[in-house]
Amino acid sequence: MKKWIFVFVFLILFSIVYALPGKWFRNFVKEYRRAYGLPTDDELLIKIEDAILDASKETGLDPLLITSVIIVESEFRNVIGLYGELGMMQIKPETADFVANYYNLKKPKEGWTRILWDFKLNIKIGSYYLKYLYDKFGNIQEAVKHYNGGIYKEQYAERILEKYQQMLKVASVYENNS
Repeated sequence: MKKWIFVFVFLILFSIVYALPGKWFRNFVKEYRRAYGLPTDDELLIKIEDAILDASKETGLDPLLITSVIIVESEFRNVIGLYGELGMMQIKPETADFVANYYNLKKPKEGWTRILWDFKLNIKIGSYYLKYLYDKFGNIQEAVKHYNGGIYKEQYAERILEKYQQMLKVASVYENNS
């Protein structure tokens, strides 16, 4: 348990110093979206990046961790999951409502289906839910494991943490070559 806490703290500090998003990050998002024929204009990519950075600042979570969840959940697509999960971070409306109540966040007038097409709100609510799980379980591995409601929680957590490690490596290579 202490090992994972140490690793998590180290990764957060490492990413804050070396791995802040930028042009490399927008290109990364562009490749995922392009694979599905989705819009990849610079204005949209900047908005996605800003949504992740804003959620990171509000929750204290590493933006690359939030990004890793998005990649595993939807690959930057606004999709509907098999069990009613919505948007890039695949949040169920009832989970969004719980998170909004827990953190006293403003609820959309149109209802929670808005998180399907409003990626900024989706990323914010998904990040707050991840923060809730981190605070509840005390470590990132358990938090990402419980972010998924399915039966393959262990494999899901491994995929997220592997993607997170990859993101940190890519970011550090980019930063070291800049």
